[in-house]
Amino acid sequence: MQKTIVPHPISRRALLGGLAASSALVVLHPFSARASADQAHLRIMETTDLHVHVFPYDYYADKPNDTLGLARTASIIDEIRAEATNTILVDNGDFLQGNPMGDYIAYKRGMKEGDMHPIIAAMNVLGYDCGTLGNHEFNYGLDFMFNVLHGANFPIVCANLTKGGLAATPRQDALFLKPYVILDRKVRDGAGQEHPIRIGLIGFVPPQIMTWDAKNLEGKANARDIVKTAEAWVPQMREEGADIVIALSHSGIGSRPMPRISKMHRCRWRRLTASTRSSPATATSTFPDPSSTVLPASTTPRG
Repeated sequence: MQKTIVPHPISRRALLGGLAASSALVVLHPFSARASADQAHLRIMETTDLHVHVFPYDYYADKPNDTLGLARTASIIDEIRAEATNTILVDNGDFLQGNPMGDYIAYKRGMKEGDMHPIIAAMNVLGYDCGTLGNHEFNYGLDFMFNVLHGANFPIVCANLTKGGLAATPRQDALFLKPYVILDRKVRDGAGQEHPIRIGLIGFVPPQIMTWDAKNLEGKANARDIVKTAEAWVPQMREEGADIVIALSHSGIGSRPMPRISKMHRCRWRRLTASTRSSPATATSTFPDPSSTVLPASTTPRG
């Protein structure tokens, strides 16, 4: 008998339901506890390769699996937000394809204008600050992808995905999405005082999508080299007042690191794991002159 996969409505209660509630008090993270009166610490949380895993369920085995799913990660995100003074949450792509529920939405139910995709609904619930595209976002075609993206309550950026061919320079490219955003936020220092900070986020997709998804992209889109694109756009972000620049690049660790546009000043960075466990990054800024930081990316594509 063929089983029909029907996605459930997403709410914060549903997303966090079934997870054991902890009664222990959350201890303030040492970085926040040690912050002086003129310092603020920003915890950067990142998810990557969610692959439509909203709930802790293995659709192939048709049984629960508590080692995966954004619902499981949600409790970790809540814990980090509770223990850290200042946080942001970003996604690094590959959220749209990867399990039978994703295929059901794409091939059976479809995405009409105004429809909400379950993975985007879940990300909206968790309050993401920004996201970018991975290579698997293109597996169902551009029209489907953009119908999904329209439901996001947070910006999705990509600086190297162009409409049609490449222009003479990266900043002349006709882009499908905004290349970057600059978020105006306030962070609290060790003395409890709030300070304004401008957080720049720029996104990159692996150029290899033009090979991997040629049938969906050929003649419609192109992808520019990541490093050359960063060299063109990041200085503009700095000119527009970004105190910190975060590169969301769906790529691995390769031999060509992102050029360091500005001095790395007292910045601690650890990549979060994909969709089940998280280790926060922490950037330290001293006021009134916040550090100028570009978090590095690389060009080796992820799967």
